[in-house]
Amino acid sequence: MIFMIEGLPRDFTSIKTFRAAHDLPAEFAVQHFEPKDYTDLGSIDRAGEALNELRVDLVAVAPQTDARTWLPLIAPMSDRFRAELLAINTCIGLRAEEIDYAVSGLSDVLTAVVYARLRDPSAPFSDIYADWLADSIRVAHTVHTYGAWRVQVITHAYGRFGLVCHQPDAPDPTHYVYDAALACPAQGFMDGLLAALAACVR
Repeated sequence: MIFMIEGLPRDFTSIKTFRAAHDLPAEFAVQHFEPKDYTDLGSIDRAGEALNELRVDLVAVAPQTDARTWLPLIAPMSDRFRAELLAINTCIGLRAEEIDYAVSGLSDVLTAVVYARLRDPSAPFSDIYADWLADSIRVAHTVHTYGAWRVQVITHAYGRFGLVCHQPDAPDPTHYVYDAALACPAQGFMDGLLAALAACVR
């Protein structure tokens, strides 16, 4: 898979394939370098039905109209998303800042979709979304040492999803590795919700 890293397309190898190719143990993963703190962390494990109802409700009130008409609707749609998230939060347990982050993400993506469709009504959501996600990618400044490897964690809007692995003396010194085990489990839900809302913007 390809991700844009610092303006350049990088081909990512899956963590399992990378470990096998370089004889690395199972502990070599994002979790080893930047463990996740699960203290008071929300969970969507028991919220599948509630989230599906949220998506259905939000898409049902989204007008099928042109991008110009959609511009003033972004704020109220974001407010409705917040209200519906708060209504089901007893079965998820999100913190206030996590709800703010989710609402901000929805607003930002809808804004990107609307402006892209103002320029080109046929602009595909997949391209718009990929550009938005790419803009959120960051390579951590912290460099971890693992044997001969120098490792940096890569994040995007949904959390940690990969590693830059560098072995200075190797013929092929730098590798980009995909490991989304610690990424936000709600990414799939957000992907689907945003795609459905974007389909309403003409």
